[in-house]
Amino acid sequence: MNQDLQVLDGGLNFEVDRSHVGWLTFDQPGPLNVLSSTALRSLGTLVAQLESRIANGHIHALVIRSAKPGSFIAGADVREFVALESAAEAKAASVEGQRIFRRLGRLRVETIAVIDGTCLGGATELVLHCKHRVATDRPSTRIGLPEVRLGIIPGFGGTVRLPAVIGLQEALELILSGKPVSAERAMRIGLIDRVLSLHNFARELDSFIELVLSKRVAKRSRERSFSQRLLEGTGIGRRILFSTARKRIMDETRGMYPAPLRAIDVLEAAHGAHVDVAYDLEAEAVGDLLISSEAQSLVRVFLLSQQAKRALPDDVMEQAGSVRKAAVVGAGVMGGAIAQMIASNDVPVVLKDIDQGALDSGLKHAAGLFQKAVSARVFSEEEAGLKLALVSGTLGFEEFADVDLVIEAVVERLPIKQQVMREIEAVVPDDAVLATNTSSLSVAGIGSALKHPERFIGLHFFNPVHKMPLVEVIRPEGADPKALATGLKFVLDMGKTPAVVADQAGFLVNRLLSPYLNEAGRILADGASVQRIDNVLTDFGMPMGPLRLLDEIGFDVANHAGRELGTTFGDRLVPAPILARLMEDGRLGKKNGRGFYLYQHGRSTGVDPTIEGVARAGLPAGGSISDEDIRARCLYLMVNEAAWALDDSVVDSADFLDLAMIMGTGFPPFRGGLLRWADTEGVARIRDALARYESSFGVRFTPAPLLGQLADQDRTFTNSP
Repeated sequence: MNQDLQVLDGGLNFEVDRSHVGWLTFDQPGPLNVLSSTALRSLGTLVAQLESRIANGHIHALVIRSAKPGSFIAGADVREFVALESAAEAKAASVEGQRIFRRLGRLRVETIAVIDGTCLGGATELVLHCKHRVATDRPSTRIGLPEVRLGIIPGFGGTVRLPAVIGLQEALELILSGKPVSAERAMRIGLIDRVLSLHNFARELDSFIELVLSKRVAKRSRERSFSQRLLEGTGIGRRILFSTARKRIMDETRGMYPAPLRAIDVLEAAHGAHVDVAYDLEAEAVGDLLISSEAQSLVRVFLLSQQAKRALPDDVMEQAGSVRKAAVVGAGVMGGAIAQMIASNDVPVVLKDIDQGALDSGLKHAAGLFQKAVSARVFSEEEAGLKLALVSGTLGFEEFADVDLVIEAVVERLPIKQQVMREIEAVVPDDAVLATNTSSLSVAGIGSALKHPERFIGLHFFNPVHKMPLVEVIRPEGADPKALATGLKFVLDMGKTPAVVADQAGFLVNRLLSPYLNEAGRILADGASVQRIDNVLTDFGMPMGPLRLLDEIGFDVANHAGRELGTTFGDRLVPAPILARLMEDGRLGKKNGRGFYLYQHGRSTGVDPTIEGVARAGLPAGGSISDEDIRARCLYLMVNEAAWALDDSVVDSADFLDLAMIMGTGFPPFRGGLLRWADTEGVARIRDALARYESSFGVRFTPAPLLGQLADQDRTFTNSP
């Protein structure tokens, strides 16, 4: 570079090289760059300065890059969303971002965005306003517009620029799904001009800049199929495109999330409109959406997920070791899935069992998950094959001599787990961390069989592992902080959300889920139908009804976990009698094709028409039950158990409890979490309803002391506004 470095607020640096190419570099403190309001103002100031320098012939091109390898810009600073108190303020923020980016797009030189790593939200909108975009082939390079997951839509021109660059059909997919794409896919859909090899990055970038300066870059053209031309290029085609998108979103969200539908409205209204109108439609929608309760809840969940990454103090996390090789013991469905997850993150993993048939089944399950990932375009065939090769199977311990982490996933029986852990401890390095995936047993109880229980923790994954984002990191008494930090770092490296919880029966998620599921069974016995119970809770926003969820879990698993909880917590969490009755009838749920629903080839064929007779055999006829009672009896019990768990210090705060229930059970994110919803519902209202139910149904409805205290003091769980 031959001119002085210009340092701007917000972590932006600018300099000009001998070829009169300006280099704008994002380099903020910390691991990530974000488009904060300060950074945006600095960008606007710089663009204004560049206009005159370009007019004077001092700058021939502008390159925008990040100084952080593997991370371009993570998007807007979501923390600033909370400060926007009105639709007018939110719209004004959108308009200002649009103004800066449009001014960048109008610079009378070639502008080149160089993407290496994460490029999300506002960052993607920034690069869309550049004339050229290149990206590295780094695996972490992902480009996307995830705004709908925050309850809003792209607000800095994304809904205008993206269809212009990649076409309407691909733009709808990218915006409505919120899922980022790899550099390879971005190249295929026309989002970027070139993929640069990381190994020859500097040389390939220099060559591309040279082509740009010499006007030898071929004009970007999108290859469109006949169906794409028909759908995007004709009025009737576009009507079909938008109508299909709306139907898909309604099927997926049941209309509970307004942002995707508003995005479709904006894209449809903007098509063919003047560009100024199109930008204004977008800003107007952002203003309306950002102050909605759904967006506020989703933003809260996002911020909590970021805080969860810092669940342990910095001085503890500094002790964390890296997992360069892992092992999973127990090749059942969970073991195979955990092994697949580890390998998908490029960590070699040994999958062990004592039975060759079980081991073969576990390896086949891992291979099947990789094939599903290929079908979903998560990995290419080649990538999946290379990752699958990282999974090795064994019946012995010969490959355990250099592992950094072992996860036990054998049958939920304490003596068996203790014996397995003794065998593992005898063959692994002294500094290896040992973990159990138990869902119901005491981690300390399992670890008591070890010579060094201090390096033993719980890592409770949820099924299906590849879909469920939560991992409970269980901290038994006496755990070495280094072991806990290594486990937490491992969870983060796997792309999961951790919840650090105490070593108490059921931990957090299963403990809170238990009364919800039990009560659904009791309501069925009281006279409500399977379909009605499940519909009431899915209408509330749960991803599936409680009885369908029991089918997925398996009656034997649920009954075993319930007995453990009942032993610890008494009548409050004793399993509903209906489970034992249904097991006596030969039902286990989805796993054997017969539960509350019937299944063929793993797919539900509907409610078993005989189930209600079996469930109520020998019981007195129940009275009528309203939908409100179904909802309240199930959900209020979950809230009540959450209050008991907070009193027992199972988790540090109501906020992290909410995050765990969203990530671990699918509690509807648009409601902000179980306890945020309870605050909205009214703590006193819930306490009073529980007291009424207690008089009718017994001690399982006794209000928790914390619930009573909050109600009496007119306080909330989450200190929500």
